[in-house]
Amino acid sequence: MTDEAGNLSIDFLAGFTIFMVTLIYVATLIPGLFIGLQSRSIDYDAVAYRTGVVLVEDPGMPYNPSWETLPNYSKGDILRFGLSLSKDTPNILSPEKISRFFCSTDFVYPDDYRSRAVFGDYPYQFNISFQRADENVTQSVGDVLPEDYGYSRRVVRVKEHSNATLDFSNINSGGPLAEYTQDKYQTNNATGQVFSVYFNYTYLLENGPAGNSPAYQINPLAPSGAGEIIGGEGALINLTGLNKLPQNASIVNLSSIAIYRSVSLAPLSTGQSAFNGPVMNTTDTSPFELYIDDNATPVKSLPYGVNNSVSLYIPPGVLSFVGQGDSSTLLNITMQFSTTDANGNPQPDRYLNSSLVLPDGAFDYNYANPNITQPSLHDGVVEVAVW
Repeated sequence: MTDEAGNLSIDFLAGFTIFMVTLIYVATLIPGLFIGLQSRSIDYDAVAYRTGVVLVEDPGMPYNPSWETLPNYSKGDILRFGLSLSKDTPNILSPEKISRFFCSTDFVYPDDYRSRAVFGDYPYQFNISFQRADENVTQSVGDVLPEDYGYSRRVVRVKEHSNATLDFSNINSGGPLAEYTQDKYQTNNATGQVFSVYFNYTYLLENGPAGNSPAYQINPLAPSGAGEIIGGEGALINLTGLNKLPQNASIVNLSSIAIYRSVSLAPLSTGQSAFNGPVMNTTDTSPFELYIDDNATPVKSLPYGVNNSVSLYIPPGVLSFVGQGDSSTLLNITMQFSTTDANGNPQPDRYLNSSLVLPDGAFDYNYANPNITQPSLHDGVVEVAVW
């Protein structure tokens, strides 16, 4: 008689066990197979967001000299793009960094941008753009946008730096800048004259407007942090109407530019200088940008003849480097002028002379001086698309 007790064979139990183990193993793998398909757009959004954060909240690397000041042949030293003024001013951007970032003659898309802005080994395509609210111009770099892409939009503000503009055109009628001409102090004319601009970093750091907000400070120097000097702005000095100063038929030359440094907080005495130096003195205008008589081409070496105007731009990082990040630093930027006749012989004449101006023997670059255009903020938008 056949046994019908319902016992399972050993072969069936073994096969069923193997089937269940395999089923469980496959079931654990299935979710992972679809992760890439389900989160592809979310990943692109995350990359776009990360890129936007780095651009608008980070000053970039290197800090000093700041990456945007490096010449094109040294762009390999740029490790990371960042548009903010400093780590202390997120979402407040530097106009110099914006201009350099979107310079198509300096950087090539995508190679120069992928490793410095988007990062990672994945060959992302992207488009990064910026527009100021008060300008109908959009700057951008990257490919044309496809139908689907990750996206990030950041509202920012652009800080326009301060500048000093001194117009000497009405100097003969006793204009407000008469104190900077020699004949107020002495009757003997001279063949060599100086005009100095004085930066008291401690004062600028502690007496800024809007509750001393860094966004509105004049900050040509930057304190050191973690062994590095971070931030720092440029400085622009414009001297105009200089053709009204000579009393004789003189030819005026800008002979040299020097930067003197001191850590003494005592005001300079009349006719004296508490400044050591110069810490930077050269007839070659580098690292300055010097424009004479409104010419679009910068002057590369001195001496150089001047008719009407001198514009001296000191790029971000230069003064920070000279000041060594010391908050008690005083800097004196001195332009040396000379006057000659048509044959090149010294010709005594009246020209600029700030050495006897009280109390500092120089033009004081500060918040109260009426000849200083103070920093201002302008709204803008940074948009990042990644796919």
